[in-house]
Amino acid sequence: MNVKTLPLCALIFALLCSLTACQAGIIGGADGPTSIFAAKGGDSDAIVIGPDGEVTSPSGADAAEASESAEGAAELADGAAPDDTEAAPDGAIQTSGPDGIPPTPDAPPAPLTLALLSGAWAEAVKAELPAFEQGNHAACAVREMSRDELYAALAQGADGVDLIMAHSSHLPEFRKLGVLANLSALGYKPDDDIIPSVMEICADGNAVALAPWYANASVLLCNKKSLIASGSSTDRLQHLENMLAACKAAKQRGEIGFAYHESFEERITLDFLPILRSFDGAILDREGKPSVYTKKFQDAVNFFLELTATGKAIPDGEFVSAINGGAALMGFVRSDWYPLSAKSAATYIPFPGAAKRGGEPHPAGTCAVWGFGVPANSQNPELAERLIEYLMNPNIQRNMLPSGLTPCRYSILQDPELQKDYPAYGKICAALENSRSVPAVPEWPKMCDILGEELWKVMAGRKKVTECLEDAQSRIETLLTAS
Repeated sequence: MNVKTLPLCALIFALLCSLTACQAGIIGGADGPTSIFAAKGGDSDAIVIGPDGEVTSPSGADAAEASESAEGAAELADGAAPDDTEAAPDGAIQTSGPDGIPPTPDAPPAPLTLALLSGAWAEAVKAELPAFEQGNHAACAVREMSRDELYAALAQGADGVDLIMAHSSHLPEFRKLGVLANLSALGYKPDDDIIPSVMEICADGNAVALAPWYANASVLLCNKKSLIASGSSTDRLQHLENMLAACKAAKQRGEIGFAYHESFEERITLDFLPILRSFDGAILDREGKPSVYTKKFQDAVNFFLELTATGKAIPDGEFVSAINGGAALMGFVRSDWYPLSAKSAATYIPFPGAAKRGGEPHPAGTCAVWGFGVPANSQNPELAERLIEYLMNPNIQRNMLPSGLTPCRYSILQDPELQKDYPAYGKICAALENSRSVPAVPEWPKMCDILGEELWKVMAGRKKVTECLEDAQSRIETLLTAS
């Protein structure tokens, strides 16, 4: 061999040995022990080569050090971040590039399309999305729609939508169509902080269709001065008889006593249903059969006729202003129609629920929910459910309070500090606790039309009460049989 080539051969030999050692998993140097370990090994996988070539198992501090080295190498083998990574504020691992600039993620953000009720509702949600997007590597696109547009979109399957706002009044139809995913199956678990009467609307056994974002309940709105002038007060309105007495006194002064709604559905849902429940009556019995042609229903209608005789029908757009301005003494509204303050001319109370003095009180109000759901054909249902959990978090919901939305959580509605800024919260909580949903059947809107039409004929003197109830019973039976 040529002497001049010896250095080159020695260099090649050293490189080959080094390469062989790397392939064998040998790490270390001649001055200290060298660990050999499997890619994901622990203590039991590691051995140590001493300076003289002896092979031993690690123990004590040497074992711990070997184990740490093994774990560190395993993390690197799995693609974990190297030592020069920095933790992002939200706890995510962010790898710095050579210039300190985070590299673009290999995968694009997961897309989510949201269909939200336009106005304050959509604005409140959009304000909370950036933090969710950052923490979940997601990109949210928002479609703002009216209530009718949301209903139509979901009724047709909501193609291309991953999360949608829906109103509880449409839930029976949506369940029948199968257009909403079961949130329980996706991992959503309602907490005990949500008022039970509200949660019952959104769940059918173990199947949760909507996460109840916020709710409203029917309440009795009264003008403060007119109530005093009628010789009454909110403390005295504990049953229907006292309500009627105050309304008669207002009529004698030339004012509107009881204001009721023009539209059939509002008249039934808001004006008549609380009275019917106070008499322990129901439109459908526990078996889902019509129970209109009954004594309890007849007593409720007779009282309703006497109460409405003290007032008149007022359009929905003028309803609150009529009571707030003193033109009418009282009427039923939804709790989110009127923002209470210490200077408000009107106030409201949960519906009493008792027909007579000393009578048994019943949950007489009507509550409804706007909630978040996941369409059954969502392309990313698990991430959509994660967004729902985020938006339902009590801290996130507290952030949304300035928008005017009312969560249905005890921890918020019963918070004394929050009640200083939102004095209606305690009353809303009580109203929700003492409310129930409308009958959970798809035919409910048509039932409202039937009852509204028959009641209107009685109020106009065109039918007797018994005749009205008999016809309404027959028409609803036919409706349910045909469905």
